[in-house]
Amino acid sequence: MQLVAKRPELAAFVRRRGDAITVFNPRDRCWFFADDGLCRVEVEDGRAAKPASCRLFPFNRVFRAGGWTIVDYNSVICPLAVAADGGVAHADVLAELDTIRDPAIVGTQLPADDALFAREAELAAGIFAAPDIDGAWAMQGGGDPVLEGFAAITGQDWSAPGDPAVVLALTPSLRFNELFGPRQYLSRDRASPVLASMWHAWLGFAALGERLARRSLGMQELTTIWSEQAPVMHAIARWHDVPALKPGPIELPPDPLVRALAQAFVDNRRARRPLGELVTAVLGHAEPHARVAAVKSADSIVRAAFA
Repeated sequence: MQLVAKRPELAAFVRRRGDAITVFNPRDRCWFFADDGLCRVEVEDGRAAKPASCRLFPFNRVFRAGGWTIVDYNSVICPLAVAADGGVAHADVLAELDTIRDPAIVGTQLPADDALFAREAELAAGIFAAPDIDGAWAMQGGGDPVLEGFAAITGQDWSAPGDPAVVLALTPSLRFNELFGPRQYLSRDRASPVLASMWHAWLGFAALGERLARRSLGMQELTTIWSEQAPVMHAIARWHDVPALKPGPIELPPDPLVRALAQAFVDNRRARRPLGELVTAVLGHAEPHARVAAVKSADSIVRAAFA
């Protein structure tokens, strides 16, 4: 590795990721990110000396699916911003991709599904062009409104974040990661309406975060909110759906609220009550923080109840 040859201290920080050997960075920043905002490798050795993933950053999550190339960006490593002048052009990213042959960087394979990718590409283009939250909501199909479920679980009324630009820019990436990430609440062909409602719930959490921080949130913060609150967002999105658990042994956390909710799901095989009714009946007396914690802890049970 050219980078290690010139900077031998890096050898102590390598790790294997699949077929690739990479170097990890501290969470704060890359080893070579200088205080002036420039990359020391590029300054000292030229752009061609930078690792391929760094030359692509932040568009360094590249996937192949049949005839499709999907370029996602990494919103949790460094703070990113939506550029007022348009930022990096698509043509520049594609030209850089053409110079890279390492399949560990640009060749990650996904299942080929032309219809799914065509739908998501059209949806992404519409969201990027949407003038506001309502337009993006309509583009996603305007699924089940989440106002009731959001208020019932969090104890706070739903509202949208003040600045739509960042959430709209981030939305297609979040959808992509739910469709192809390890979580997958639903099969891909059934996921879109639920993802739309999860997105609507995410906006509510983003608005609460803005109120706490007293400022607009960045992509890193908004991505973290999605990742952390996905179990709650999923429950809110399924508020009017009917859960049921088969009787039998199941691993449960010690929280008595979660255990009571699981029993309600078992009893619901005949009653056929929607999730919202069950959550309200079991958790309605608890404080908001206990309700949120219980719903997050019950994630695997809620998934099983809708499987």
